[in-house]
Amino acid sequence: MRYPRHTTLELTAKCNFRCPYCYCVWHEYPALAKPELNTDGWKAVIDKCAEDGVEDILFTGGEALLRDDLFAIIDHARRAMPKCQLSLFTNASRLTEPLIAKFKRRRVSLATSLQGLRTYGEMTGTRRSYRHLLAVLARAAEMKWPIAVSMTITRANMEEAADMFAAAALSGAKSIQLGPMMLGGRAAARNDLMITREEWAAVKERIRALPDGRVPYTFCDEFICECRADTPRDLLAKWADPSHKPCPAGKSFGVIGPNGLYRTCLHSLPR
Repeated sequence: MRYPRHTTLELTAKCNFRCPYCYCVWHEYPALAKPELNTDGWKAVIDKCAEDGVEDILFTGGEALLRDDLFAIIDHARRAMPKCQLSLFTNASRLTEPLIAKFKRRRVSLATSLQGLRTYGEMTGTRRSYRHLLAVLARAAEMKWPIAVSMTITRANMEEAADMFAAAALSGAKSIQLGPMMLGGRAAARNDLMITREEWAAVKERIRALPDGRVPYTFCDEFICECRADTPRDLLAKWADPSHKPCPAGKSFGVIGPNGLYRTCLHSLPR
């Protein structure tokens, strides 16, 4: 098969956070993360990306910064695909000024997530504070390599969504994307955290009402992956979008899991 022009590489299933909303499919199907590809395995995947004309690669996990060979993999990608857009998604817990500088030199864009202020510990499954993340955002902006921020809105953090947005914007976020928690992965067992479409519409209105911080932002309205055939019919009926358009998954974008198996999107299963 030929990889799509936008391809995500899930370098590892290991993570130092335990976010209850995590969509990673190996939380439901552990075999999808085993065995993890080694350095040479990922280099071979990247060579195929180059052969297939992939235009941009997103490195993610799990937490990609837990891999000791991360820069060996990234450097191979940069050599094999000098014009390819490379980016990395990280929870930023290990992101430091020297690391930001290394990514900047390699022209690797950075993205992270802010999942709460008061609720940050609950939403990351840790005892950490959001303050480190905001400090990283601010330092990256000062270094002229600002970080894009995503926010997953749950029943726990929806009341502070506008404050989260403002905090990220004021800290120098490159851009902000917000979306409701999606059913799947670890979140498959946490239906209690899912918000309704009406609540999501209210969150969007609060964001739109904020003063213009000159930070571009987008909303992702997907509540459920309709590519998955294993979703119970009652949940599919409850969360499916009646105005759903054909999904481009597997056409313009795709995912290589930790064990090298191809999937059509982050939320789907191998076919």
